[in-house]
Amino acid sequence: MLKNGYRRNKAWSTVKFMLDVSRSPTEILEYNAARPFHVIGGISDKEAELLRNAKGASAKVALVYLWLNEFITREHMHGSMGTVAPPIISRLMQFTSDGHMWYNAARKMAYIPFPFPHVQLTSAFILLTIVVVPV
Repeated sequence: MLKNGYRRNKAWSTVKFMLDVSRSPTEILEYNAARPFHVIGGISDKEAELLRNAKGASAKVALVYLWLNEFITREHMHGSMGTVAPPIISRLMQFTSDGHMWYNAARKMAYIPFPFPHVQLTSAFILLTIVVVPV
């Protein structure tokens, strides 16, 4: 039962969700391998090596964020953006900074686990409500 290279079993996925059991490293690897991220224009071998050597997901994101800011600054200084006013360039920097900040906020939410007893009680109450309340 493979869909896009990833094993799917709805019953098992539902049980794992209800028990709040996280995926194994192998399942995470299969999931990510089935969904490659395509870069328009590709990346150079040097960039791929730097990304491989970056330790952790947040380090890779920070590296790409710095590359983007460097690119915006370099292109503005060389004049290849035309006659763009400095406040517009400043706003571009602000948007990339906001994106990086909110990425880190979302990452914190995803990696800080919700209290296990609360999840279990909530799941039990939902199941109880499904059984007791008529449809």
